[in-house]
Amino acid sequence: MQDVRFDLSAFGLGEMARCGAGLREAVRGAPSPETAAQTVADFFHDSMVDARSEHACSAVGVFLVRSAGLPAATAAGRPPAGRARGLSLAGFRGTYAPWRAVTRTGPSTLPVPSAQAARDVPLVYQFLERLGACTSANTDGPALPAVDAEVVYVPGGWTDGLEEELLADLVEHSVRSMLLFGGTLWPGEWFAVALLSHLSLPVEATDLFRAVAGSTGLALRSVTRPIAERSPAERPPHGADAALDLLKTMESVVAQCAARLQSTVAELLCATEELREEAAIVELLQEAGRTLAAELDLDALVQHAVDAATRLSGAAFGAFFYNVLGQTGESYLLYVISGADRSAFDGFPMPRNTQVFEPTFRGLGVVRSHDVTADPRYGHNAPHHGMPKGHLPVRSYLAVPVTSRGTVLGGFFFGHPEPGVFTERHERLVTRVAAQTAVALQNAQAYRRERQAAMELQRHLLPTLPPVAGIVSASRYLPAARDRDVGGDWVDLIPLPEGEVALIVGDVMGKGVRAAAVMGQIRTACRAYTQLGLAPSQVLQQLSVLVDDIAPGCITTCVYAVLDTRRDRLRSAVAGHLPPVLRDPRGRVSFLDAQVGPPLGVGPRRYPQQEAALPPGARLLLYTDGLVERRGRPIDDGLRQLRELLSGPMGEIEADCDLLLDTLAGGQHDDDIALLYLQRPEDTAQRITTVVRDYAPVSGAVPDARLVVSQALREWGLTRLVNDMMLIADEMVANAVRHAKTPLRVELRRAGERIVLEVTDSSPEEPRLIISPPGEFGHRGIFLVDAIATRWGTRWIDGGKVVWAEIKTS
Repeated sequence: MQDVRFDLSAFGLGEMARCGAGLREAVRGAPSPETAAQTVADFFHDSMVDARSEHACSAVGVFLVRSAGLPAATAAGRPPAGRARGLSLAGFRGTYAPWRAVTRTGPSTLPVPSAQAARDVPLVYQFLERLGACTSANTDGPALPAVDAEVVYVPGGWTDGLEEELLADLVEHSVRSMLLFGGTLWPGEWFAVALLSHLSLPVEATDLFRAVAGSTGLALRSVTRPIAERSPAERPPHGADAALDLLKTMESVVAQCAARLQSTVAELLCATEELREEAAIVELLQEAGRTLAAELDLDALVQHAVDAATRLSGAAFGAFFYNVLGQTGESYLLYVISGADRSAFDGFPMPRNTQVFEPTFRGLGVVRSHDVTADPRYGHNAPHHGMPKGHLPVRSYLAVPVTSRGTVLGGFFFGHPEPGVFTERHERLVTRVAAQTAVALQNAQAYRRERQAAMELQRHLLPTLPPVAGIVSASRYLPAARDRDVGGDWVDLIPLPEGEVALIVGDVMGKGVRAAAVMGQIRTACRAYTQLGLAPSQVLQQLSVLVDDIAPGCITTCVYAVLDTRRDRLRSAVAGHLPPVLRDPRGRVSFLDAQVGPPLGVGPRRYPQQEAALPPGARLLLYTDGLVERRGRPIDDGLRQLRELLSGPMGEIEADCDLLLDTLAGGQHDDDIALLYLQRPEDTAQRITTVVRDYAPVSGAVPDARLVVSQALREWGLTRLVNDMMLIADEMVANAVRHAKTPLRVELRRAGERIVLEVTDSSPEEPRLIISPPGEFGHRGIFLVDAIATRWGTRWIDGGKVVWAEIKTS
């Protein structure tokens, strides 16, 4: 027999059809009813398995009834002794105590004494009674292919009246349920099949096994009585009646199962739709929560909130009224609309604390009305006494206050033209959104205060670039486009004596007030170090010590450069920053990245210094990384694009700044941008004229230096300044001769409106304003220089110092 298996715990329509077909195929050609019955027992025992593919039935019995009927059972559930001669166990497979003596004695029969069978199988007997195999009235009637099936649980059900010995045998063999099915074969002939299983079978299995019972009866009919032995009434044409009966039975079972399936599918569809609606609500709540938590712009925040709440409430339209404080501290009531055009409400005044609105504006609780026009609080306030003329129709009304720590921040208001729209569930959902909105409003207001403070601080800290002779400069600062907080980027341009100018661009890591405050301290310190005349590398060393002190762990990058306009020389040092970009007069672009030191406050404080030529016609760009770095674009690509832009045609410097920002940032920059852009003009009026003389440290150097100064000023058309500059030269050169003991250099330089005199020597003595005691005349010359010069000072260089003084021509 072909190996066919069915999971009895998951027996369905497909298994029912395959089981019937397999059973008829197995029994076909059996030589006798007993052989057919044994084949049926073998088939069910071998084919019925559990979920682990192990035998689901410990025993299978096939019973046949061939008599004129069975007597009715007694009250104890057993037939009267000696009157059940037609009952026999025709087929058996498995192990079961009352039937253990049954052995197969031959290929054709498996007899069991009727009386013994009646005692051992009372459940089967009772089942046959139900099929009608208990009266002689059925003997002469037509063939009635009635089939039945049912599940009996052990213990329980029919087993309540069983003898304890029989019940113990069932439990001993792990029998949890008995599946009984059978039917009428021919007039006066019946069959029953008993499957003893360790599974708890579903009750629905009985419907499926009615069809299996029909298939079993059809298979047994073909061998229980040969055609020749049957009466003409018992001879169906080629078994058509039996097949038709089987088909009707299967159709009935399938129809019942299909009806149950249809009902189940409908329930599942309904449940699925409910779950889908619930999932949409949960998703909308999560989306609203994420959006409100991330949004810091007040106007966008309240619009997100009212849009989400309007969808959740099912309102025709919704509004959110909220309070804001102006710069003067005055409170303003604003509103946003969802579900309707804002213009529909432009003609109406702001709502007042009427009896309907008051609970919400005072934070007294939720107001939910199935029909607001029938609400006793409605229509009592002049001049409208209800909805203003032209207002959208409102019957269902829902209002939820938005409060935080006892303060009313605003309120949600929802309307619908139909009554009874808003339920308790809608109220709970909107209340949840109101709680999220309250937290978001507080965050947004705190952010706005912090941002205003940081921007105010930054406005005071970022300088206005002063005009400097010999250069044209421009600067820009843009906060990050995707982060509305301010950062620690800064630029600075500081004029120095002797035609020099300090150029600084830096970036303090972080955002907000702290970053701006740290930046302000660093910038102030940088200005102080600059006035000391320190070299770029020395300035960065001092700043690194400062950062370690005021903001340990706060990474700061910086570029510090000094441009000497009279010598067309740029000295620079870089602390972990992107290098400056130089465009020479011929349009060639290069990055000054030969030597880069660590960020300020990190690692060893050694910052190499490099020099580059910056003659008239050249341009220089200092910038922070926000200009060239962007999410999704490598910084190398940004630097390459920057080089290409600076290599192209250049125009007016302010316009070029805007071009760089539009092309490289385009409003999509992820970080702050600060840049300092300068140009060396080729205008002859801006060129620097210099006169230089070298002298030995002898007294004759003083009158000669005075003569050089006098002649140069007259040639420049500045005769009015001759006497003043000669007095300054006399004092400064005399001091150098007196203290240096080494050769000295005198340099007179004109740069625009400035006249600068420098005296360089090797003496460590620094001229200072010292008040001499009465009777002494030393140290008084420096007071003369201080009184005449616009400004003066000392700059230390390798091997000595430079004393300088400056006078303006205008």
